[in-house]
Order: sequence, then structure tokens, then C-alpha cells
Amino acid sequence: MLPAHNEAGNVTPLVNALLRSADAAGLDARIVVVDDGSADDTASELAALRATVDRLDVVTHAVNRGFAAALKSGIAAALAGGCDAAVFMDCDLSHAPDDMPRLIGAIGRGADVALGSRFVPGGGMAGVPAWRVAISRMGNLFGRIMLGIKVRDMTTGYRAVARRVLDCLTLTEDNFTIQLEAVVKAAAAGFTIVEVPIILSTRRHGASHMYYSPELFATYCRLLLRCRQWLREGGTVGRCPR
Repeated sequence: MLPAHNEAGNVTPLVNALLRSADAAGLDARIVVVDDGSADDTASELAALRATVDRLDVVTHAVNRGFAAALKSGIAAALAGGCDAAVFMDCDLSHAPDDMPRLIGAIGRGADVALGSRFVPGGGMAGVPAWRVAISRMGNLFGRIMLGIKVRDMTTGYRAVARRVLDCLTLTEDNFTIQLEAVVKAAAAGFTIVEVPIILSTRRHGASHMYYSPELFATYCRLLLRCRQWLREGGTVGRCPR
């Protein structure tokens, strides 16, 4: 599932690489791209791909509704398509398509959620500015200490999630904090979470959609307080039987 906003130049090589990786691993995979109101040539690239790729589904938002809305639309499409599990990744080629089968493999071995982790042995970041690395490390460390969850990379965008988890959780965040919300609610509901090492690189084309501002950090801190409440509530955070 690929949320895409102004990803012209990235979406075509990514879709093709994902299909090659899936075929090499023997996976019966479909790709869902959510075009979230792109103003560049993303829509025309997707139309060209649809003409030749029968395993591609495109969901279109007429206007940019934001990352969380795109993620929710993609989840709905994946569930409607009868998926057994869904892999979520960024559409900017910063996540390696060849890591996708390893995430799915973890689900096949019994995990409920497999996180592509930058902060476990074997994981890391390549070409990412040192200040961004430091912010990501400190933010995840602070969250892990505050919440008591033994997950090193709670905010990674590269993850595989079993159908049983998608059916269970209700996600309410409306920005990038939905990544942390999903992990915490899965942990609160008692699902098994594992981390698979990945190397995060930088986007190939276009500008980053992630902006670090005082408001972002304030939102993150407020979310951590809500996360503590979700952990206390346990399985009542969504439709999950305890």
C-alpha cells in the first residue's frame, strides 16, 4: 500500500521493483496506490502503469487530504480486496522493495506486525542528514521509555500487518502520528510485534513531505499521553477481543 502525493518519477520504478521482488519470492501480491491529490504527473504515470499492470489498484483523492487519510483509504481498499496481510511503505524509493518479502516472511512465521526497523542490529539510515537521524533516534527512545514498549522503531513507515490486526484496530490520528498510533494500539491489544532490520535511504525525486516544526513535536508529545491511555485500556482501543 503506497500513499502518494506528488511522486512523479518515483511511482513507476517502485511499482515495477515491488512486482519483481514479489514474483521472485513467490508472493501473490497486489499493489494499491493512493494518489492523494497530486499536482504533478503522478496521475498520468499511474494511468500508464494501469494499462500494463493488472495487479495495480489506484485510489484517487481529488484533493490532498493528508498522509493519514491516504493510509486509511489504502487500508480500506486492501481489506475490500481480500488481503491476508498488507505492507505499507513510502512511495519515494527511500524504502528498499527487496525488503518487502522479509517483512511478509515475519508475518508468515506468526508475527502480527513486522516493523522495518532502523534501530535494531543490521538496520540504519543511508544518506540521511545527521540531525534527522538524531531526531528519529531520540524521539523513538523517548517514546519507548515513556510507554514501556520494547519496540525500537515505532514510527517507521515500512511495515507489514496481518489481516487480523487491520480488522481489529480503529485508527483515528489525522497526520504522520498514525504510524505510532497503530503500533501502540496493536501492542495494547496484545498482538505480537517484531522488528526486521532495514536501511532507510533518501527520496529519489521531489521534495520531502515531512516538516520538523515545534508544532510537530508538540503533537508527538500529546500523542504519547494518549498512547498511555490506550495501553491502559488494552483491547478496548478498537474492535479487538481481549
